[in-house]
Amino acid sequence: MATPLRRSVWALGWIGTVLLCPASVGARGPLDFHGSPPSEIAVTISAAKPAKVFTNCDMANRLLGTVAVIGPVDLRRMAVASRRAEETGWPEETNVLGHAHVTRGRDAASYRLGLTPDGLLLFEDLLAQRTFAMDAADCQSLLDPLMGYLGDLDADPDVPHAEVVALPPPYRRSPIVLDSATIRDRLNGGRKSNLPETQRYLPDEHLFVRLPEGYSPRTPAGLIVWIDASKSGRPPEVFNLAADKLGCIMVGAAEAGNGRLSTDRYQLGLDMVSTISQRYHIDPERVYVTGISGGGRISSGLVACFPDVFTGAVPIVGLNAYKHVPLGDGRFVVMGFGRPKASSWRLLREHRIAPMTGPLDFNYREMVNAVRIMTGDGLEVRLFEYEDMAHTLPTAERFVEALTWVDAEHAESRADATEHADKLLDGYLARFGDAEVTTEPQQRLLERVVDTAPWSAPAWRACEILGLTRPPEAPGAPETPAITDETPGTP
Repeated sequence: MATPLRRSVWALGWIGTVLLCPASVGARGPLDFHGSPPSEIAVTISAAKPAKVFTNCDMANRLLGTVAVIGPVDLRRMAVASRRAEETGWPEETNVLGHAHVTRGRDAASYRLGLTPDGLLLFEDLLAQRTFAMDAADCQSLLDPLMGYLGDLDADPDVPHAEVVALPPPYRRSPIVLDSATIRDRLNGGRKSNLPETQRYLPDEHLFVRLPEGYSPRTPAGLIVWIDASKSGRPPEVFNLAADKLGCIMVGAAEAGNGRLSTDRYQLGLDMVSTISQRYHIDPERVYVTGISGGGRISSGLVACFPDVFTGAVPIVGLNAYKHVPLGDGRFVVMGFGRPKASSWRLLREHRIAPMTGPLDFNYREMVNAVRIMTGDGLEVRLFEYEDMAHTLPTAERFVEALTWVDAEHAESRADATEHADKLLDGYLARFGDAEVTTEPQQRLLERVVDTAPWSAPAWRACEILGLTRPPEAPGAPETPAITDETPGTP
């Protein structure tokens, strides 16, 4: 029979085992602490736990290597799904994303995160030597921050600016894959569709990219996705003026013209956003899509059906609608996609669409009537029509006009935020100067500057005063290859 002393020793030994062992031991999943969900997850670039986490200050956290802090509200659904997680191995082709530091009170666990080609998010506990697999769709709030740019925030002088060049692989697949269920939900308004699933195989694709004049990852760029009607895929030179003026990267895909499956063209549009967002620092509020003729039709479908990815569009001499479009002579053009579901429709109403055409374009009448349908339903669509425009690309100046209108609300909001941040910083400097920060009120004031206009000049100045350093290198990230027209595999 055990004596009270022995029982105490056994109890202390058991408690010590619990405290010293990784939290994943005995857990039903990576987000399970003996039946309870975690209270917070810090998502980091390197394996090191964050020494400090700023509240509501994403830029400051990013400079310290923390790409996201996920609280209880977003964790609830993930924690439930975590109980269905299965133990697995770590396949060789797994893409290392970063690290998750999970806490609940005094309990904690750290995991290396990886994404498999078949859409599983892996949580590897190196201490316990256990790996859990969860469906990536159940972990979007954890996955999304890791899909963006995690690289060096200093410009790479080896990357050419202001010229279209081949973008070397590998390319990143979009988390949105056009299988039959996604086609039904996204492209056909929840109704059954006869469209075939995407057949694109990314290793066989070829992308082109153009960085704008003066691009630096210290300031997030806009993105223009080009959907060509021909096989070329190279973003047209006529867009360069707008791209440089508005600070936008351009990307296009070869062999993705009108002869390609429409679902492949939609899929490549999504893949291009994922790939460029990983390679370069992109503002997700400024992801625009444009295309000509049949490519214009695809561009209108992308912004309408994926308004969570694309935030504006400039369809050129080609425009699809979610209703049949009358031509005025008893004929009509069949709708190009289904009316988006309620959640997508609400997002779409926040975006601007700027179709471009003219009376000499054989699609002119259809586009005029399609715009009437869309504006009548409350969408912000403005037709840019020119008397001398046929079924061709617009002039550089006209494309600037259309894209500037699409970008205007963001530009105005950004300018107002930067002006406000400048005033806050001036007030701080007048009161404290740029000496070392020694009090919490000083830190809170500087955090407010950063949070008001992230990645702006006053935000960078505030971060310097806070003493923040450059972020750690992304885990397992290969060096960015030099981009040249002689890159092997370029079509």
